[in-house]
Amino acid sequence: MNYSPLFTIILSGYQTEPYLQKALDSVANQTFRDFEVICYVEESTDHSLEMCQTMAKRDPRFKVATGPKSGGVGTTRNYGIDHASGKYLVILDGDDWLAEDMLEKLDRKLTQTGEVDVLSFACARINNENDVPVKTISNFTQEDAEIIFPGQDAIRRTQRHTKGLFHGYAWLNTCRLAFLKAHNLYQQKEFMEDVEWTPRVWFYAEKMVYIDDPLYYYRNRPNSLTTESPSSTRIMLALSRKVFPSLFEFACQESFPEDILSIWGNIWLSMLYWYMFHPITSKNTSDEVRKQALDTLFSGKGRDHFKQILPHVSFPKRLAAPFVLLAANGIQFPAKAFFRGIYYPLIKRRNV
Repeated sequence: MNYSPLFTIILSGYQTEPYLQKALDSVANQTFRDFEVICYVEESTDHSLEMCQTMAKRDPRFKVATGPKSGGVGTTRNYGIDHASGKYLVILDGDDWLAEDMLEKLDRKLTQTGEVDVLSFACARINNENDVPVKTISNFTQEDAEIIFPGQDAIRRTQRHTKGLFHGYAWLNTCRLAFLKAHNLYQQKEFMEDVEWTPRVWFYAEKMVYIDDPLYYYRNRPNSLTTESPSSTRIMLALSRKVFPSLFEFACQESFPEDILSIWGNIWLSMLYWYMFHPITSKNTSDEVRKQALDTLFSGKGRDHFKQILPHVSFPKRLAAPFVLLAANGIQFPAKAFFRGIYYPLIKRRNV
């Protein structure tokens, strides 16, 4: 009879040699011992693979798998979904690390609540120079840790707490494997995969819980997959190729409650406008690249899906939409003038 641990940790080990040992040790030293680790290493040119193999020789709970370079961690996480033996999937990037009592606290929560689809928690963002936490990141409050709530209610709670500054990192969520498979909740093999994945996970979750502790340590380092230059152009193209087309289609095909569609629609269009037209974020983006991104976004049913979402978003975002559609046709000056002269100055004044 095959042994099934409570947790499977899927660790991405691509080009993380300077940081990987800390990640591996944080797993090996967990105070809760009922887990397995899958170290998935794409084509690294450093010693990440050898480091994972060394750990696997020392600790039989560690397994190592390899694959070709994919350009994002979605492939790693999908491998974890397909090959995990555990009941719950914990996501760990190789340049981050886990609190050594993370699994113990997840298990304790599950003992209190019974089976849930998603366990969410806080994380500590790390100063890369000295590994000192500089900020705690969470989508919830301490009061949320007292109850069980459906994923759609989690969306509403997050909107109230963060005012649209949603933290969509996949590793902020530990998910039940059977739940992920039942709803086909795999990640896109594309950069910015978390932006597309987390809304779907939360929408389908029937039971979610929150642990008000920073159980994950996130290193926001230069030259990672997320931050490497030129980040704004890369993000723009990734969002337009698969992320937003998938989200827009998802929102238009599912029976979204009105308030949920409004919450997500405002968040998604804020992000779209930010990378396409913000005077700082897009200052190094050529008109040709911007048109390419918009052409891709509005191809097929993309334009229709965008228009279906518009009635549910705020007035400033609706006001901006004709300029965005005009920019997709190659006439970009009106959109740039509107966003730089009206839209973002008004937002700045409102925030002040």
